[in-house]
Amino acid sequence: MSTQIRGVKADFDQTNAVDAKPSASVILMRDSTNGPEIFMLKRNEGLSFSPGLWVFPGGALDPEEIAEISSNDKERSENAFKLAALRETFEESRVLLANHGDTKQAISSSSYEDFCRQQDWPKLPQQFNLIVELAQSNWQLDLGALTHLSTWTTPLQAKKRFLTRFYVARMPQGQSASCDGSETVEARWQSLTALKSEIDQGDLKLMFPTEMNISWLSQFGSLAELDAALLNHVAPSVMPRMEKHPEGVMLNIPIEAGYGISQRLMRL
Repeated sequence: MSTQIRGVKADFDQTNAVDAKPSASVILMRDSTNGPEIFMLKRNEGLSFSPGLWVFPGGALDPEEIAEISSNDKERSENAFKLAALRETFEESRVLLANHGDTKQAISSSSYEDFCRQQDWPKLPQQFNLIVELAQSNWQLDLGALTHLSTWTTPLQAKKRFLTRFYVARMPQGQSASCDGSETVEARWQSLTALKSEIDQGDLKLMFPTEMNISWLSQFGSLAELDAALLNHVAPSVMPRMEKHPEGVMLNIPIEAGYGISQRLMRL
């Protein structure tokens, strides 16, 4: 019997788990007078996976990146996830986390705007290769801009599963974030305080990992506080366990994961 909860279609009768597809997501943040803000995108209601949910920019790894994580080399694997995160962030939100390859200096806002116009974002060609396009200007993706926050794997009962690494990054100055008008149809910056309030009131459609990452980040009153905490942060690896419940589905996670809860009831 199939069960639909936020962003996940599950079958409690299936005997063989579907392989989890590697993916990566970036939580773009900036300071404001109301405290740290997060950038989010709303997925198109017409999509088959997670329609209408608010998400962070991100997506699945390409075959070449998957080959890198299969090499059993920890550094190559981490870099593959980061490259996917940076690539998807540009493709989905127009934000380019890159620098000058020789000096590592930031890319100017005018050069960034020129690049976006040249690529005709968001109408990127099917064979678009961000690394190749950046290299023509002697630019490179900035792997150091990302800090690994957490890894979440979809429950075993899900019909479509992902292993997603979530990264935190500061929004580059002089750039603008947007939705692509196709896969995502709305975009917004919102303070962690306001987001947490909406979540607590049940007014925001989110997947469970998205909610938990926002909840963890909401404890910090500034990006400086967050940066200090991330210096010694060990990214938890979490795979919720699904259980049937009379009112819906119970998601169970280890309290040691650091989110302050061990269960969440998802009403159908």
